Amino acid sequence: MNDPSREYYKLYEIDFDRHVYDGKNWTYVNLPVEEIKEMAVYSIMDSTMMYFFCDVGKYFNRDRGLLDTHFYDYESLMGTTFGMDKKQHIQTFSSGSSHAMTLMAVDLDRNHHPKKWMVENSWGPGANNGHLIITDEWFNEYMFRLVVEKKYATEKVLEILEQEPVRLPAWDPMFADEE
Repeated sequence: MNDPSREYYKLYEIDFDRHVYDGKNWTYVNLPVEEIKEMAVYSIMDSTMMYFFCDVGKYFNRDRGLLDTHFYDYESLMGTTFGMDKKQHIQTFSSGSSHAMTLMAVDLDRNHHPKKWMVENSWGPGANNGHLIITDEWFNEYMFRLVVEKKYATEKVLEILEQEPVRLPAWDPMFADEE
């Protein structure tokens, strides 16, 4: 997960956030977004898609199937600035994990850095035949969790998975709005 309101390189567990397979609470390694993106790129390059959690309601143009922080100019429209960062958005419940999709593709620049991403949405065909395009800047701000197979995880992440998790309540801002 990428939650800048919490300490990075820690393992977190969410109380009563269980999966059906074995009934255990989900656990998450909190990492800087750049490290998450690195694992995502390796996964996609190996043709492995991922479960992707984000705040799909922010800067979303449904007609074009585009999520881009520059698509709407709210600051000019309202005559003010909106200066909160990702950490503040999480802490004030103004943004959080609200929707899950499948992360399936990435467009890289010449230096192998992501420019944009593609996800498959569950809302039906819509724009782009059910696929949404996400700019890398939007990914930084509104991607919260990604389920990556362990084979794409770094040694550092695998070591963190051995930690005793910090248990968070089910009403934690990072998880309260999930589907």
